[in-house]
Amino acid sequence: MIDNMMTKVQVNNEIDLCEVVPGKSKRMEEIRHRIEAALQYARISYFLRWQEPGLFARIFLREKPRLVFCINAAQQEDALQVFEELQLTESEVRMLGVKSKNKYIYAGH
Repeated sequence: MIDNMMTKVQVNNEIDLCEVVPGKSKRMEEIRHRIEAALQYARISYFLRWQEPGLFARIFLREKPRLVFCINAAQQEDALQVFEELQLTESEVRMLGVKSKNKYIYAGH
């Protein structure tokens, strides 16, 4: 087996950076676009994950879909700087900073 730099690259190291607090869809879209523009300007790669609530939560708790911004863990410090400059409130964005539970990325050993 040939050992090279690619064998040492860690994959599946995404974190859930923040969640846009569910509310009026127009306001959520405004917040989403502000965050996206700021992350793009800072050259921080990200992806969006929509989390649909379960049937029980939707019907009885009236939960709405959640929008989570995920980034590479190596860019967390830069992303936090971006959010500090955006000055979003807790009623707009909830900071998470936890390892992403992305079911679609496979990293085998």
